[in-house]
Amino acid sequence: MYFPKSVLAAFLLLLAPLGAAAQITSGDLAGTVKDATGASIPNAAVVVTNEATNVSTKISTNGSGEYHASNLLAGKYDVVVTASGFQVTKLRGIAVDLNKTSTSNIALSIATSTSVEVTAEAGAVLDTTTSNLTTTFQPAEMNILPSATVGLGVLNLSLLSPGVASSGGIGTGVGPSVGGQRPDNNNFTIEGIDNNNKGVTGPLVYIPNDAVGEFSLITNQFSPEFGHSSGGQFNTNVLSGTNKFHGVAYEYFQNRNLNAINLPAGQNLPNPRFDDNRYGGQLGGPILHDKLFFFVNYERHTTGQSLQYQICTPTAAGLATIASLPGLNSTNVQQYLQYTPASPNQVNATNDSACFNQPSGGQFLSIYPNGTPAGITPYPGGNNEGTVYGSGTPTQIPLGNYVVNAPYFTNYDALTTSGDWNISPKDNLRLRYIYNTEGTEDTAAYLPVFFQTLPFRYHLIAISEYHTFTPHLTNEVRVGYNRYFNNTPSGNYTYPGLDSFPNLTFYDLNGINYGPDSNAPQSTVQNLYQFTDNISYAKGNHNFKIGFDGRKYISPQTFTQRVRGDYEWDYLTEYLHDLAPTAFGQRSTGNFIYYGDQTALYGYANDTWRVRPNLTLNYGVRYEFTSVPVGERTQNLNLAASVPGLINFSSPQPQKTNFAPRVGINYAPDDKTSIRAAFGVAYDVLFDNLGLLSFPPQYSSTTTVGTNFGQPGDPNFLANGGLPAGTGTLATFPTLAAQRAATSAYLPNQFVPYAETWSLGIQHVFGSNYTAEVRYVGTRGIHLPTQDQINITPKVTAQNQLFTSTTIPLDPGQNYATIPTAGNANNLQAIENGSNILPQYAAAGFTGAITSYQPYSSSNYNGLQTSLVRRMHDGLMLNIAYTFSKTMDDATASTFSTVLTPRRPQDSQNVAGDYSRSALDRSHRLTIAAVYDLPYFKHSNWALKNLAGNWIISPTYVYESPEYATALSGVNSNLNGDSATIDRPLINANGAKGVGTGVAPVYSSTLAANCGAGVSQCDANLVGYTALTPNAYYIQAGAGTLPNAARNSLSIRPIDDLDASVSKRINITDRYAFEFQAQAFNALNHPQYIPGSLNNVNTNETDALSTQFQSVSNPAFNHPELLFKSNARTLQLAVKLSF
Repeated sequence: MYFPKSVLAAFLLLLAPLGAAAQITSGDLAGTVKDATGASIPNAAVVVTNEATNVSTKISTNGSGEYHASNLLAGKYDVVVTASGFQVTKLRGIAVDLNKTSTSNIALSIATSTSVEVTAEAGAVLDTTTSNLTTTFQPAEMNILPSATVGLGVLNLSLLSPGVASSGGIGTGVGPSVGGQRPDNNNFTIEGIDNNNKGVTGPLVYIPNDAVGEFSLITNQFSPEFGHSSGGQFNTNVLSGTNKFHGVAYEYFQNRNLNAINLPAGQNLPNPRFDDNRYGGQLGGPILHDKLFFFVNYERHTTGQSLQYQICTPTAAGLATIASLPGLNSTNVQQYLQYTPASPNQVNATNDSACFNQPSGGQFLSIYPNGTPAGITPYPGGNNEGTVYGSGTPTQIPLGNYVVNAPYFTNYDALTTSGDWNISPKDNLRLRYIYNTEGTEDTAAYLPVFFQTLPFRYHLIAISEYHTFTPHLTNEVRVGYNRYFNNTPSGNYTYPGLDSFPNLTFYDLNGINYGPDSNAPQSTVQNLYQFTDNISYAKGNHNFKIGFDGRKYISPQTFTQRVRGDYEWDYLTEYLHDLAPTAFGQRSTGNFIYYGDQTALYGYANDTWRVRPNLTLNYGVRYEFTSVPVGERTQNLNLAASVPGLINFSSPQPQKTNFAPRVGINYAPDDKTSIRAAFGVAYDVLFDNLGLLSFPPQYSSTTTVGTNFGQPGDPNFLANGGLPAGTGTLATFPTLAAQRAATSAYLPNQFVPYAETWSLGIQHVFGSNYTAEVRYVGTRGIHLPTQDQINITPKVTAQNQLFTSTTIPLDPGQNYATIPTAGNANNLQAIENGSNILPQYAAAGFTGAITSYQPYSSSNYNGLQTSLVRRMHDGLMLNIAYTFSKTMDDATASTFSTVLTPRRPQDSQNVAGDYSRSALDRSHRLTIAAVYDLPYFKHSNWALKNLAGNWIISPTYVYESPEYATALSGVNSNLNGDSATIDRPLINANGAKGVGTGVAPVYSSTLAANCGAGVSQCDANLVGYTALTPNAYYIQAGAGTLPNAARNSLSIRPIDDLDASVSKRINITDRYAFEFQAQAFNALNHPQYIPGSLNNVNTNETDALSTQFQSVSNPAFNHPELLFKSNARTLQLAVKLSF
């Protein structure tokens, strides 16, 4: 095992003091016992009893009258306090929440000759002990609120917390952005066991909402016992059995006939098939009363649906015309015709939903008889305004909108079990086993003919033992196992002359893509073995905590980005002439197994010091060591390619000094108020996908058209086999120069991302049921990974850039302008003849782009977070949260999961130049959730109570400021060789905000002779551009210019959503009840054209990968309603039979 001595020394340092148990799977109850004058009562006997299981914990108060009960199952508890000379006092219904220390101070009265037991009901409780910013969700929220019953279940409730924001369309990670942190930075546990997908982040095992016992979210600021991630801590516990048998049979049902039509604006299609049934049952109860309990839940989820969307394809007549044209490559024509469905008729621009080639009139594309460039812009004012590799008189092919209806099916099974054994007053054992299996179809391909079946398997086991040595010394031992398996095939498709079917993209058909899932083939196996030990020791006014958490991951994975080839053309005519890709062409070779095997060792020590009865100080430190995955260490195969002082390809070294201090202060001026301040550091992890995309050239190398393999527009590209494939064996190189030329990835030494968090807030209980909190939270993300091409630089500089004009008119009847210039005017060809490789790398022989995930990025968040919570009492529960915040960063997505905010900087040598509003910035977010059990007819006769009464109404309202996307030029403006989804436009400060325009080329009549005989427009005399709409704010940055627009300046749309649930309960007998629920999502059917989800934490990569509304030359620019669906109203019906 990779276990350096410095790590061992760090753990010996941490384990020096004594400590106390973590709250990762439990809750604590603490307080002070006083008399009527406020004096503390030492040595009072305190018995804390779980109301559901009758399991008791016996402790006593210390010399300051304080008591602390640790490792309690979340739930309701009764507390009985006995002290000599005082009345026996019992407090009932104290809520103990997951991951919180509930404070309940108890006042005793002087005993008299007629003393009796004093009983009272507990009210809302505060945490006056820790600085954790915790939201614990009540059972009514998990069982009734609509969002908890769909998608990832109770995890969706995290969107009701203060300090969170929806992830929108960044397409990576799961969960909200917590305190400005990336969704990648969230941590998911089940019963304290790691439930994270270490490949791409996000949760693995799923628990149905009806099987969840407790769910909590800790946002940013947390005690040293919590770690692994710098974002939110999502902690879920399974239901337990009780002293009474209880069971539920349930079904949730959705169908397209219950839903409004969900389409982008302007489209009018019927809802596609959607039949969704989620049904199951559960049983829990005692095996031995007060001793041994069990719970089991089984659920099956079946979905039959059809994906429906529109694509841009030629009409039948258009396809026939293509088939008849001479001079085209017959293989490419045949493949295009084989996989292209014919649109029923040509579409006009006013009704167009998928093409956008022409700003007016019928939509068409142009097929040119020749493939030689002549400076022609085929579609001025349309979707694609670059010049084409084509000449001669084009043939116009009519285009239409073809409606895809792609049926697919999903079957999901979930088994959830728990066992609890109260062995003795000093020992408790908890066992959990969860199993999920899923069979579904991979719908990531653009066309349904390329869909594939995907299998998924999940297991999780958790065993925890709690031992009480003395009332002040306890220990928790936990072992766990988590397994995940998935395989994503690429199918058996063939392309004549190629070794595999590539992905083919055509931008004048609005980016339509042919081929399987672009991420296929790939597979993942993840095995986690976890051991945790926590010790709790109370001494005087101190509660010490120490703990150790060791994790071993075994995770073989296979994935090579673009392993089949990713070929993208600006125009279909270029592909049909078999020219090399003109927009982007890249292929990575090899498909070796990447081993994500690694070891994680965590330890912490903390002291909670009750300085005074109303003042508590928390201070501690956490240490985290995570080894470098085995697969990343193979970089040393490329060690010979190292250049001293420039780049070193040795195995990346792990960090060994990741100490995370945490300190907090809690001041309680009275029993109903708590003022808390804290500062902490939290480390994150680097997920495997970063290493998986960074193989050494012996395993994988990347070939790019225009960089290290030919040039765009070269003839016979696919006929000659396209970009070369790997051999499937360890590559060797005849020379050092060849080895360096094949190098396309670099892994630096490990720099674990981390966040600094600071907070100041006040909590107050109003009455006995309402808890209000106002707090300021700031975070700073440091060493965030960002994708960077470390040896690539723009060919365009401030000195050689081409001009962009808003005043030069087009030549009459032409799509270009002609002007006289100086004989030495900057021109596009001169810029193109330059190199995009940094001189020091070029001199060393690194002739291709080297992609690396560097710790360059940072983020900054400042937020005012407020909440008002009413605990469920007298039938009413309320949860209100409002956040006002600002999030800034220089990178949000680190992999190609979205184009809404590019994953690479516009200039790899100036990452700081991308610092701007984050794609996770949401200035305002307001959520209101309520559950109201109507009080009417509660005490009437059976018929009136069950027919007219027993109604529960549960509304949820969300308002969130819009996500901001990056405006794009749609071309590689700065000529650094990157894709067309990176470079931003130019800003016309005097233009109309929100208006975008394309440009037309401006040619120099003076330099026309450079183009050769008979040609008057070419790159050699292209000297600038002129805006087609002079008063536009965003102007396309043509090839050879330097964009100056900021990232994420384009507002999408806000969330303004109301969900509602209505429940009707019929008590058949005192023991049996039937419940019917109707749940409406977007109940008012308010159109909300956004990427991502209104009320779900799942990612949506499909919404995140289309650039129509971002491209300044596209007629759909700044019209997200033409791209994103309206999130129309959907209904869900549910029935439950319980006892």
